[in-house]
Amino acid sequence: MADNQNEGKSNKELGNIDEDEMSTISKIESSKKKGGKKKLLFILIPALLALGGGGFAAYHFLFAKTKVKVPSKPVNVSLIKPGPMINLKPFLTNLADKDKTAYIKVSISIELKQGSNLGAFKQLTPQIRNRIIMIMSSKTSREINTPQGILSLRHQIARSLNQILGDGTVAGVYFNNYLVQ
Repeated sequence: MADNQNEGKSNKELGNIDEDEMSTISKIESSKKKGGKKKLLFILIPALLALGGGGFAAYHFLFAKTKVKVPSKPVNVSLIKPGPMINLKPFLTNLADKDKTAYIKVSISIELKQGSNLGAFKQLTPQIRNRIIMIMSSKTSREINTPQGILSLRHQIARSLNQILGDGTVAGVYFNNYLVQ
């Protein structure tokens, strides 16, 4: 028996493996193979998704025809190309506040429609300035200290200047500086 034990030891030392050890080794190897397949799937699936996404992006940006939207309505030319602009000298005038002294200081640019007579505008500059001062001095600081009040003032000045210059001559009134104090 001692010989059998010595013989078993020497067989193991020489690399001989019995059946129990063989089944344990095969279980370990099969679990390694399964883990290897899982790792391979975790690498292949994202790689395939990235390649598919890259192929779609390449097709979309390189080969797909771009669609250009054509406006259904004609574009107003006056919106694209502004008319001549005239910068007036700054205005400083009293406001109509009764309980306190209030002032307005503004710089105004007037946009005329295309083809307007600039000579007539320059000739009428004293009347234009007077009309703007009269409009502003009739307002209280409360009326023109809000965005809606400023917009209303712009429209009122444009309507009034069109009475002097001819209907539709003034396309816009713009405040470059606006201070109410």
